[in-house]
Amino acid sequence: MPHRSPHIKTAEQIASIRTLAADLSELLAWSLSLVRPGVTTQSIDTAIEARMREIGVRGPCKGYHGFPCVSCISVNDQVTHGIPNGTLLREGDIIDIDIVIERHGYFADMSRTVSVGEASPAARKLIRTTEECLAYGIASARPGGTLGDIGSAIQNHAEKNGYSVVRDYCGHFVGIAMHEDPLVPNFGKKGRGTKLQPGMILCIEPMINEGTWEVITRGWDARTADGKLSSRCEHMVLITPSGNEVLTRFIQS
Repeated sequence: MPHRSPHIKTAEQIASIRTLAADLSELLAWSLSLVRPGVTTQSIDTAIEARMREIGVRGPCKGYHGFPCVSCISVNDQVTHGIPNGTLLREGDIIDIDIVIERHGYFADMSRTVSVGEASPAARKLIRTTEECLAYGIASARPGGTLGDIGSAIQNHAEKNGYSVVRDYCGHFVGIAMHEDPLVPNFGKKGRGTKLQPGMILCIEPMINEGTWEVITRGWDARTADGKLSSRCEHMVLITPSGNEVLTRFIQS
C-alpha cells in the first residue's frame, strides 16, 4: 500500500475540519462584534473563552508555551501574538483577533483585522489591501502549484500598493494539529517550495505592514520596527482536485 503523506487529510478528517471551520467563522464574527471604543482586549478574550465553552470547543492557545489567553489580539503596530490586557481600545485603532479552536482532536484557525469605530483612510486602505492579498493568495492555491505561488501573489499585491510583507511570521498547514509543517510564507517566487496536492489544508495569513517589513519581538509581543500599522487576516484553505475550497469565511458582524 502506498504511503500517505501526513499533509494529505482523509475524507473523514476533512469533513470534521470543515464543520469546525464553519463554527470558527461564526465565533470570530461574534468576537469582532464586541470591538468598540472603551472596551479592553482582556474583556473580549474573557467573552470569547466563555463562548467557546458554550459551543463545546477548546481554545488551545491558552497554555501553549505559556500563552495566557484563548485568543491573540493585536492592536495597531502589533503584528501578531498580542496578549489581551487591560488597555482600553480607542476610536481609530485597528485590531486583529486571531482564534484557534479544537474539538475531538481537530483544529481550526482564522483571524481578521477591523477598525475600532471610524479609522483613518490610510488604516482602512491597509486593511482592505491585506484582505485583497489574502484573496490573491487563495486564488494561487491549487493542485500542481506551489507554496511559492501563494507567497509571490501576496507579496506582489502588497508591494504594488506600497506596503511590505512580514518575513518573521507566516502561515502554516493545519487540521490535526494547531500548527503543522510546512510553513506558508507570504513572500517568495513562483514555482518554489512544496507542491500542492488535493487533501492539503493550509492557513494563508498575510501580515502586511504600512512601513518596513521588519519586526521587533519581545517574548510573545511582535511589533513593527518603525511603529507603523500592521494588518493581518487568515483563512483555512483546502486544496481540491479542481482548485480549492475556503473552509472559513468572513461573516459581517
